[in-house]
Amino acid sequence: MKYANVIIPAGVDSGDTIHVREAGNSGGRGAIPGSLYIKLRVASDPVFVRDGADVHVDKKISFTQAMLGGKIEVPTLDGKTEIKIPKGVQPGQVVVLRGKGLELPNQAGYFGDQHVRFKIHFPLKVNERQRALLEDFAAEEATKEQSFFATGNWLYEQLSTG
Repeated sequence: MKYANVIIPAGVDSGDTIHVREAGNSGGRGAIPGSLYIKLRVASDPVFVRDGADVHVDKKISFTQAMLGGKIEVPTLDGKTEIKIPKGVQPGQVVVLRGKGLELPNQAGYFGDQHVRFKIHFPLKVNERQRALLEDFAAEEATKEQSFFATGNWLYEQLSTG
């Protein structure tokens, strides 16, 4: 058995191989030892999903934040950062943070991007005041949009039938 100090470069991925010269088996009778090849397997992360140099993260927001926009903190590889939620953001819509991904080995200075995907949380229950506000909103929406939204608006139809 032999111990070897190995530096794992930033940005390596599963399946990558690290070559360490003269750290393998003895060459015998004074010959130089062979090479050690280490095949890597990178553990999955509970927050980030990796795609090459890019990382992906899901962020849950309320439906009012989705409609009105705002700001929210999201995790990055360097800590937390505040991003803007666009007004009217749709479920699954993505905001890209350029250069916030991983640095690729053998490409010093090149960083991938971080993709933040919005997951919109809709409440299962609303109180009476919230219901009244939603009914007012649905009625105004139906008045403004007349044909398309009034006839195809599931929320409006649900609130109208009680």
